[in-house]
Amino acid sequence: MIRRLARNAEGTTAVEFALTAPLFIIMVFSIGQFGLFLWTRLGLQHAVDLSARCASLLHTTCPDTGSIQAYAVEQAYGLKIDPSVFSVNKDACGQNVTASYTYTIAIPLLPSVPVTIAATSCFPTY
Repeated sequence: MIRRLARNAEGTTAVEFALTAPLFIIMVFSIGQFGLFLWTRLGLQHAVDLSARCASLLHTTCPDTGSIQAYAVEQAYGLKIDPSVFSVNKDACGQNVTASYTYTIAIPLLPSVPVTIAATSCFPTY
């Protein structure tokens, strides 16, 4: 009886799938979330770079902090970011724009992990 059960291969595919499917799902969604994280980071850095340049060179477009923050939100690659994420300071290097944004990595079967993305750009004032 035991020998017959040991040689019986029915259902092995279902067991193998049940063992490997969660790991495969986690891997696929991790790759997607990593891509979204990099896209968010790139969009935030792009917005900070262009808004620092606007604050230094385009005084009619970016005359004050509120307009610089609004310009940064427009340049953020389609991200829905609150303008208060961006802060503007005048430093020795020129106009310094910084941003700090919390991105939540959500992968099925794993707990969500919040990650803070920070971006800084300083453009000389002419």
